Amino acid sequence: MVFVDSLSLELFTLALVGALIDYVVIGMYKDYRAKYVKKSAPKINVESRLEDSVFILGSITLFILVMGFYGEMTWNLPGAYNLLFYDPYIMLGIILLGLVMSVKHKHKLQYVGLIALFTGFILVEYGIAGYNLHYTQSPLDLLGLYLSFGLAGIFAYPMTLIIDKYRANGGNKPLPGKWIVWIILFLIFMTLGVGLAAFTGATSILSHLAVPP
Repeated sequence: MVFVDSLSLELFTLALVGALIDYVVIGMYKDYRAKYVKKSAPKINVESRLEDSVFILGSITLFILVMGFYGEMTWNLPGAYNLLFYDPYIMLGIILLGLVMSVKHKHKLQYVGLIALFTGFILVEYGIAGYNLHYTQSPLDLLGLYLSFGLAGIFAYPMTLIIDKYRANGGNKPLPGKWIVWIILFLIFMTLGVGLAAFTGATSILSHLAVPP
């Protein structure tokens, strides 16, 4: 079996997906503020924000699923690192595929959010286990990466409930102020995850290029 070191690229895909989701959610929130806070926009089209991102998100999702399946089948990382990384990676691919299909066919997002919630708890467990077992040369960065994406997954569930409710009333009613807190928490932890994934991927480039297959 030929060794294929694609970990840096896969970490960058995590950062890309997270940044894209942040961009979409922030765009929807800007539209919401324009209508209900600044009173400068007559209409908000949540569907367009979601649909405009679905093709690039689907492309990255396909890559994640292919590489996740490849990693699970070939174990191209040292030992249990394959479980630590590829188990959550392929779960992310499944969630993203559900998100893409739900947006494309205009289904409710809360079911995807529910799976993201449970996956978030699993990610937190993986991160704590990896930290306690001192995996990687930077266990604290590993813990931060898994906790950030794990908590973003947990907060994704209330956020999808909010989006579903807003879509259901046609965007004609403002949301209770306390609901915005869930969206902000999601954005905070997703952004932290994006930063840590990009940082970890960037710092691994030199070491991976120095020892080619």
